[in-house]
Amino acid sequence: MKDRRQRTLFGERLVERRPQYEAAIERQDRRQISARAARIRWLKRVIPGNVGYILPVETAFVFEEARSCFVYGHFVATIVLAAAFLEHWLISNLNSRGLEKEASRGLAAAIKFARKNKFADPIILDKAEHLRLIRNPFVHLKESDHEHNLTRRTVKFRTDPWVQSEIDARESITAMYAVATYWRG
Repeated sequence: MKDRRQRTLFGERLVERRPQYEAAIERQDRRQISARAARIRWLKRVIPGNVGYILPVETAFVFEEARSCFVYGHFVATIVLAAAFLEHWLISNLNSRGLEKEASRGLAAAIKFARKNKFADPIILDKAEHLRLIRNPFVHLKESDHEHNLTRRTVKFRTDPWVQSEIDARESITAMYAVATYWRG
């Protein structure tokens, strides 16, 4: 059988070297594996399986990517995606009830309308509102002393910003799952 390895112009075998970035990624993965595994174990307790509903592709992707971002420690992305999922879910439920006008007004208005019309448990809507408030400074630039900014909350709760962002991400995941399992339209 013919040797299929690549050779130079002079017949010498080319040695394929592993790119340095691959080795760097592998080292980073080894350092982070126990933290990722702990987050997966936590997720398995909070979200015990599939949501089990037929969702629009975008909504399903948002849900899955929020979970993935959480596992990999991308906590701001988790918060933003979880809020996007809530907005998709609430808006689609309002639309399915023929409430297109109310559905077109955004997440804050959808939560307020759902609360006023008792479409969901107030605890679930409180979680959704809290998520909306902690998401806003990442999506809409706020003043540095705004009460929902991460910096202000870390000072208030005397936590490290990284720790607080993980706490926020965990709350976001639970809010996302609570809405998905509670309010089935």
